[in-house]
Amino acid sequence: MLLALVAFGCDKVDYIEISPTDVEFQSRGESKNLSARCMSRAGNRAERAVPTWRVKDPEIAEINAKAQLKPKKSGVTEVIATYKDVEAAIPVRVRFVEKIEVASPTLTLTEGGDAQAIRLKFLGAEGKDLGKRGVTLAVRDKTVATIVGGDSVLPLDPGTTTVDIQVDGITASVGVTVEADKTVKKK
Repeated sequence: MLLALVAFGCDKVDYIEISPTDVEFQSRGESKNLSARCMSRAGNRAERAVPTWRVKDPEIAEINAKAQLKPKKSGVTEVIATYKDVEAAIPVRVRFVEKIEVASPTLTLTEGGDAQAIRLKFLGAEGKDLGKRGVTLAVRDKTVATIVGGDSVLPLDPGTTTVDIQVDGITASVGVTVEADKTVKKK
């Protein structure tokens, strides 16, 4: 009986399972809680075995003792869980927007005309298009134009204004001119 209790109390760890199995961050301020299960070859969890955590490249991400992972800058690295001489790692990709590319730095619209979309590309550290991102557009002079549909400028009254674009702390702007509709006769 004593032998069975000693064997049961032993935390033999043959491998570590990390969840999730990979992580990708797309914006600053995100974090992800990881978990690790220390396992025996027989598939039993070693309940008392608590791994330590580290990030292969701490310039890209950081992890605390409670397994909360936070991105720091764009790049690729691994997070590693270690218990005694057993390690497991998962990939971590940090793909922050580093630059906003605006198709046209100015828009000229006609009073009462249709809204026009602002075409944008969000570029990562390697200059590659990161695809659609949560963007914030704000018109400085709301009497001249307004934002509709999340990415289009609707002309209101003649004048000039600027649309400020922001994604994850990166900014750009587009100058907007709304011209008077010359086809409408004024009374």
